[in-house]
Amino acid sequence: MGEKMMMSQTKILLMGQTPPPWHGQAVATQILFEHDWPGFDVERIRMDYSDDMEEVGRFRFRKIFKLFHLIRQAREVLGVGRDRILLYPPASAKWVPFLRDVLFLACVRGRAAKTVFIFHASGLAAFVQASSLRSWLAQFAYYGADMALEVAEEELAPHAVFQAKHHQWCPCGIQVPQVPRPERDAASPFLVLFVGSLQEGKGVLEILKTAAHLKAAGREDDFRFEIVGRWMDENFRHEAEALWRELGLENMVSFPGQLTGDDKWEAYRKADLFFFPSHYPSEASPIVLMEALGSGLPVLSTLWNGIPALMKGCPTATLLPIQSPVQYAEAILLFAAKKDNGEEAANQSRQFYFDHFLPDRFVERVAKAFRQVASLSNKRDCEDPLATVDLTPNTQLPQSQSSTLSQIQHSPSKIFISVYLADQNPGHDRSFGISRMSRIVLEALQSRGDVEIQTIISKTSQRGPENVSVNRSLPWGTRSKLARLLSDHLHPLWIRPDPQPDVYFFPKGYLPFFHELCRPSVVTIHDTIIQYDEDHYPDWRSPWEYGYWAKVLKHTLRHADRIMTVSEFSKRQILAFMQRHGIAEKEILVTYEPCAYESIPQPVSPIKQHHVIHLASCEPHKRTAHLIRWWREAEEQGRDLPSLHLIGKVPPEVEGLLSSSRTIVKRPFLDDAALQDAYSQARALILPSEIEGFGLPALEAYYLGTPVCFVKGTSVEEILGVATSKGGFDLNDSQSLFDSLAEVMAMDPDEVRKCGLKLRETYAAAKVAERMIEVFMGTANFGKAEEMISHEGTKTRRWEKR
Repeated sequence: MGEKMMMSQTKILLMGQTPPPWHGQAVATQILFEHDWPGFDVERIRMDYSDDMEEVGRFRFRKIFKLFHLIRQAREVLGVGRDRILLYPPASAKWVPFLRDVLFLACVRGRAAKTVFIFHASGLAAFVQASSLRSWLAQFAYYGADMALEVAEEELAPHAVFQAKHHQWCPCGIQVPQVPRPERDAASPFLVLFVGSLQEGKGVLEILKTAAHLKAAGREDDFRFEIVGRWMDENFRHEAEALWRELGLENMVSFPGQLTGDDKWEAYRKADLFFFPSHYPSEASPIVLMEALGSGLPVLSTLWNGIPALMKGCPTATLLPIQSPVQYAEAILLFAAKKDNGEEAANQSRQFYFDHFLPDRFVERVAKAFRQVASLSNKRDCEDPLATVDLTPNTQLPQSQSSTLSQIQHSPSKIFISVYLADQNPGHDRSFGISRMSRIVLEALQSRGDVEIQTIISKTSQRGPENVSVNRSLPWGTRSKLARLLSDHLHPLWIRPDPQPDVYFFPKGYLPFFHELCRPSVVTIHDTIIQYDEDHYPDWRSPWEYGYWAKVLKHTLRHADRIMTVSEFSKRQILAFMQRHGIAEKEILVTYEPCAYESIPQPVSPIKQHHVIHLASCEPHKRTAHLIRWWREAEEQGRDLPSLHLIGKVPPEVEGLLSSSRTIVKRPFLDDAALQDAYSQARALILPSEIEGFGLPALEAYYLGTPVCFVKGTSVEEILGVATSKGGFDLNDSQSLFDSLAEVMAMDPDEVRKCGLKLRETYAAAKVAERMIEVFMGTANFGKAEEMISHEGTKTRRWEKR
């Protein structure tokens, strides 16, 4: 069945609150309601329980009548053919809306063909689990949805607690008018803006206390605060205004009231900083943060609920602990000190908004969920599309694998992924870091229980996890260039997976030229260093090598069904490469990378030696020679330096400098155990690479209790930025290197430990696997068999790209 036919039969009932009142969930729902949904048959029912913010989440008798009216209305819509998908936003973590959901969904869900929940409010899963009564009631409402869309990444995820069959992260979006920011008078006060509902959980009191700290520091004339919004409670209003007067903030802080339309956008346009110190219990995906970034503002917010995930990778966002006005004041002073860089920051904020929070992005995520749920339904309702005969010869499998394959064929609830690993030869090519990443990711995927993995390997290549479902091996090694190139491109002719995979995954990021035999395909493209080296170091490789790898990368970008990468930095590089070579832009999803050392406990106070380490390399962009020259110059200037241990291969052109150095120690490549010891004993890792796709050594160092010096503006700054801003230096300024080295060497063990724990939390293998599974699941449905064609009595599969 073709996609158009499937989509024409996909009927949707959208339910949700739209403005008024004006709040994030209502605005997000309005985007879905106003979308045309081409190819879908959509009905919309507005859940207008509340007319203003004061009524949200509170009991009113008229809401009971409204509830029964909505139940009747929804049942009528769903009862026609009983083939509609219900999209419903579960309640916030309060008794009244929770009980409303239980009654509504118990009466309505049975009439829907499928249910998709979109969890706007955080904390519902924890609220339910905290009470045996609520847990029992929730079974009638929330359990077993076909898809859970989660706008925030929560520690206790709704999809896990409520046992959703599928789930995906689905941050909202908002349309922000693009108007130029006014030129600011350098002498005018720094304007700090808050927009939101005025209630205690949104941090209104923290704003006042922050302003008071700045006033006490003698900076009253330098700052102004605008707190825009509607008061949710008169008692809280009296409390806040009393504190405002008590602290003498009449000249610093103003309350313009609720602003909408052009007035609201003008407030954003005039501001210098958006300040959102929320600790609101249900905070998930604050629309105001998206509005601020889209308006070109830097953001100061909190490490609370869904905010860190929403702001992950944003170069202009600073997140601090909740209820910390002293830290907020210090951060605002730093923002004000960078006021001269306002245009650059504005461009970065807007770019992050364009990349993540356009309404189209939100609609695309929801539409993808609808298509997935609809296709799963169609797949169960029609003849099994996997029951095909493959005309391409297969490599014979060992007899011992037959039972495993039988289990795969009878596990329709699992996704079956074929992974190509024969192009990874650790220690014999550049794939060492990629190989470590591949192994960890595959282990995390395999441990989930909803994934079956088949690997394609060679005699010399990376292996899959020990408990991988099937290993299909080429009968030769792939260390030589010729064997590697032939294997990479011709293996689809020699090895055909059986049964047919749902997805073909290429973790090193290169599709074979016979890509049509590997559909649908997912690749992880780690970087575009081949283009960077050709531009900056044309003599490093031969013209043939540059030409070949550029051709393969272009081929991959044109033909891969889905593209993943490991950082926002790398994503920008890939998009620039596509634009440069006239390749149509595609969605690129950032999954980040896990670290092999996450199973090792984070050190508390490791014993350090008086040396630092650098993972030496002859590759020019790694800048090993650059670092050695700087170090020798510093020695000649009489600097008091720690020993610099170079681990690995040193470029020949600087070998002579080592013999005359008193502090540089050359060490060979180390096995993993010795490398761990080297990391643990060092006082710092110096990572002077001018370009990296991710920068895995930076994570390895922090996981083992060692801080890192890195080049500003690279992916390493992005990756470490979730935990620390320390250690950045400029490759054009040797002094900045030694300043950054002094800075990180002064970090106390507790600070380094906290950084390591934060990085472990952010880049956990399970989280990376979760992001990848979302891509795999979407791709499996994106490229599922659309038509079975009979050819001389044998069924074959035709794939069509959407």
